[in-house]
Amino acid sequence: MADDFKIAQPKQYQRLFLKDEIRPDGRAVTGCREVKIHVNTVSSALGSAMVCCGNTRVIAGIKGRFAEPTINNPNSGYLIPNMILPMTCNTKYKPGFPADVGVAMSNKLETLITDVTDLMELCVVPGKVVWCLNLDVVCINDDGNVLDAAVLALSAALNNTWLPATQVIEETGRVVVDSEGEKTRLELKFIPIAVTLSVFDDKTLPDPSEDEENIQDGSITCCLDEQSKIRAMWSSANLADDVISAALLYVQKRASVLLSVLRKVSKTS
Repeated sequence: MADDFKIAQPKQYQRLFLKDEIRPDGRAVTGCREVKIHVNTVSSALGSAMVCCGNTRVIAGIKGRFAEPTINNPNSGYLIPNMILPMTCNTKYKPGFPADVGVAMSNKLETLITDVTDLMELCVVPGKVVWCLNLDVVCINDDGNVLDAAVLALSAALNNTWLPATQVIEETGRVVVDSEGEKTRLELKFIPIAVTLSVFDDKTLPDPSEDEENIQDGSITCCLDEQSKIRAMWSSANLADDVISAALLYVQKRASVLLSVLRKVSKTS
């Protein structure tokens, strides 16, 4: 009976729980699902991490290749993020061209990590060869709030990325990886953390599940660094100033918790 009511009247179903300050999955209104981070999960990647947020699972892997720099930035490398949402992670995604939401997430990741590292540190041979880092983020299971998990996985992967040593073959001038040389850790200027709140009626619900996303009035995502500086913000809801202020206070606290989890796994990696 409860399942039938949930399917027929999902908003009314949620309201029945929220009037008692709880959510259908048993969380408090301000509660979040447990987050776990596992680093170095892809042995062939320069850096990798998997994030589990409840039943949502995302894995990020960083691959490097040599490339020619641009004329305008002859000593700067590249960071190219790509968000992948395969149909196996959720039946709402279809095979073929990338889902619009995947393209939108890729664009958001690109905006967020543009200044995350000094791109000149990716220079191998000035004016000729630089590192191009492909940042592939794959959703394994989508049960809501994929963007937050994707940002966290990407941050953890970048924070555990090591660049191989390189050498130039004198006879040909070709650049190759020196497997016996000392690796260099990728230095980050900041560590981005994303926190999303779903807007439903007069409530802001952090870490929304897929069911909550399907009936939300909108959402707000705020990305902070470890100094609580806002690096990016996206909103699809019209919120009053006092609601935004309260949301930002919550975001700071939640970001601090996620950053603590990330730093803990980085120290043990």
